[in-house]
Amino acid sequence: MGDYNDVYMRSNAAAVAARTKAQNRATVLQLKLIGQSHPTGLTANLLKLFEPRPPLEYRPPVEKRKCPPYAGIAQFVNNFAEPGEPEYAPPVTKGETPVQRRARIHALRLVKGAEKATEELEKYDPHNDPNIEGDPYKTLFVARTSYETTEHKIKREFEAYGPIKRVRLVHDKVTDKPRGYAFIEFHHTRDMKTAYKQADGRKIDNRRVLVDVERGRTVPNWRPRRLGGGMGSTRVGGDEVNQRYSGREPLSIAAAAAVAKSEEPKIREPVRVHEERDLEKHDRDRDRDRDRDRDRDRERDRDRDRDRDRDRDRDHDKDDRHRERDRDRERDRDRDRDRDRGRDRDRHHERDRDRDRDRDRGGRDRDRGGRDRDRERDRDHEKDRERIERSLDRDHEKDRERIERSIDRDRDLEKDRDRERIERSHSRER
Repeated sequence: MGDYNDVYMRSNAAAVAARTKAQNRATVLQLKLIGQSHPTGLTANLLKLFEPRPPLEYRPPVEKRKCPPYAGIAQFVNNFAEPGEPEYAPPVTKGETPVQRRARIHALRLVKGAEKATEELEKYDPHNDPNIEGDPYKTLFVARTSYETTEHKIKREFEAYGPIKRVRLVHDKVTDKPRGYAFIEFHHTRDMKTAYKQADGRKIDNRRVLVDVERGRTVPNWRPRRLGGGMGSTRVGGDEVNQRYSGREPLSIAAAAAVAKSEEPKIREPVRVHEERDLEKHDRDRDRDRDRDRDRDRERDRDRDRDRDRDRDRDHDKDDRHRERDRDRERDRDRDRDRDRGRDRDRHHERDRDRDRDRDRGGRDRDRGGRDRDRERDRDHEKDRERIERSLDRDHEKDRERIERSIDRDRDLEKDRDRERIERSHSRER
């Protein structure tokens, strides 16, 4: 047995219980002290939160200042300007309207653009450009491409027209982003011509491209669009002038010569202020004329629809009459067939009665009657065959006549329609 007085043999639970009792005793003593110090039983740090603020410092009231009395302006009348003096009515400077401001900015931009184009035109020399290579008469110009289109995509699309030697996609010199056009050099001139004729307006990456020959090294005095030249018509003027569809626009010989021989960039004249009213009036007149033309076209379409409905009703009436006539003929043909079928049925009944009558006769006449019946049967078969052939010939003849009449009737209807259409067009032109 061990010694319970040894510290190593004692249990830890007794020490924990003694420590808890000491803490409880200290807590009770502290609560008693708090209860004696303040009636609420709150600690000192909580009581500081409820302490009142210090009282406000006393300040004497502000004395009111006496204002000067009101006086008239009679003593200053002599200093006013008299009528006729320049200070009496100074000139009024008119402000700039938004339209005038836009016109002025547009004119300044045009002048600056023309000056910049003139400076760059002096440096423009496609024959000595290190980036330009190959034969110009085998090179194709592809414009209006998507900015996401790559040289590999362009080469894959145009390889269908012939072997390609080189594809050059033009990029911006500063940002290195594509400019939206490229040059394709073929091995053979015939392949370039084929692509020039067939690839214009083709879709590449959901964009219809424009295909043209290279004109920088083949056309004398040629200037690109950025230098005031080019042959495009998508940015000529307003919406009523600009080309809205993709592809090459057929230019006249005079317009092409004027574009080719122009050497200096054109400067547009600025819009004058006093011409704005004339321009607005012109726009209103043009809109009024356009509305009038639209109403006239709508009325013409309405008349054309009315004439078309009238022709359709007339054609329907004619077709109904012809259809009724054909139905009557078919009914007569069916009545004739039923009549012939009834006659054949009566003849068969008579033949059956004769056959029964011959069967009731004696044996002496049986052989002779048998031969007569065979002869009669052969005669009846021959008559039936002839009658069927005649009926078939008659039906074929009637069908052929009906088909010929229907063809003639359709031909006459078509001629009548053409003649009425021509007469209506002549009357409308008058």
